[in-house]
Amino acid sequence: MDVPWLVVAGFGAHIKSTRNTLFVQKEGVIEEYPLESVRHLVVIGGHTLHTPVIANLIKKGARLSFFEPDGKPIGTIRPFNNPEEVKFSEIQKTIPNYQYAVSIARSSMRSKTLLIGRLGETAGHNLFYEGELDIFSNALDELEYLVKISEIRRIERLTTDMYYEVISRVLPPELGFRRRTSRPYHDPVNAIFAFGYAMLFGNVMYSVTGASLDPDIGMLNRGQSSLIYDIMEPFKTDMIDREAIRFIKEDLHEQDYECSHARCILSDPCMRALIRLFHTTINQDVIDRQVAAFRQSLEQKTDYIIER
Repeated sequence: MDVPWLVVAGFGAHIKSTRNTLFVQKEGVIEEYPLESVRHLVVIGGHTLHTPVIANLIKKGARLSFFEPDGKPIGTIRPFNNPEEVKFSEIQKTIPNYQYAVSIARSSMRSKTLLIGRLGETAGHNLFYEGELDIFSNALDELEYLVKISEIRRIERLTTDMYYEVISRVLPPELGFRRRTSRPYHDPVNAIFAFGYAMLFGNVMYSVTGASLDPDIGMLNRGQSSLIYDIMEPFKTDMIDREAIRFIKEDLHEQDYECSHARCILSDPCMRALIRLFHTTINQDVIDRQVAAFRQSLEQKTDYIIER
C-alpha cells in the first residue's frame, strides 16, 4: 500500500520502526506501515518517537514534520547533501518575484470569492454586506497596478481577513467564531482550520523539499516556510475550507472539543474524523504538479501559472 504521507495526531502514540516497517501504537492498537511507502511522517501533538524512526526514514529519503496540537508548525527533518538544493536556493534568492506574488495573490483571492459565492447559494442569500463585494472586486482589479510586493501583501491580507468574517455568517454563532485568530485558538472553528492547514502544510512541504526547493524563500510571503505558504494559499479553500465548513455545520458536536480560558482542544475522535476527511480533500497530485510548475518557471524563467 502506497502511503504518501502519514499523520499521527493527538496525544499518547508510540512510534517505532525496524529497518523495513513503521509501527504506530495508540490506545492498544498497533498499525504497521511499510517504511518504503511512508514518504512523509506528519506528527501533530504529543507522542513518544523512538530515534530509529528518524534514522530509518531519513535513510529511505523520507521527511518528518512536527506540529503543535493546534497546528503551529515546529520544524521538519529531511535528508541533506542534495546539490540541487543549493542551485535552486540561489535562483529563488535572485529571480524577480513580482509576477509570482501577483499570481499567488490573484488565485488566492479568486478562490475565496468563489467559495463565498457557493456558500451564499447554499444559504439562499448573499453573504456579503453592502460594499464588501466591491472591495473584493476592486482588490482583484487593483492587483495589476500595484508596484510593490508590500502592497500586494496588504491587499491579500485585507481580503483574507474579510473572507473569514464572511464565513462566520454561515456557521453556528454558539461556536464563537468571528474571524481567523492567532494561536492559542479559543473556539473549535479556528482549531479545525488550523488542523486542516497543518495537514496541507505537511503535504506541500513534502513536495517542496522533494523538488529540492528552499522552503524558506517565498515570493509573496517572507520568512520561515514562506514558500510553503505561497504554494498552499490558493488551495486552502478547495482542499480544506469547503469541507471543514461542511463538517462544522453538520458533524461537529459538543463532545468533539473542549474549550477553556487558555485554548480550545479538539478530541482525538474529532481529529481522527478530520484526518479521514482531509485525506480525501488534499490532492497530492495537484500539489505535486503545482510545485513542479513553480520549479519549471524558475529554471526556464516562464510565467508561473496556478492550477485551478
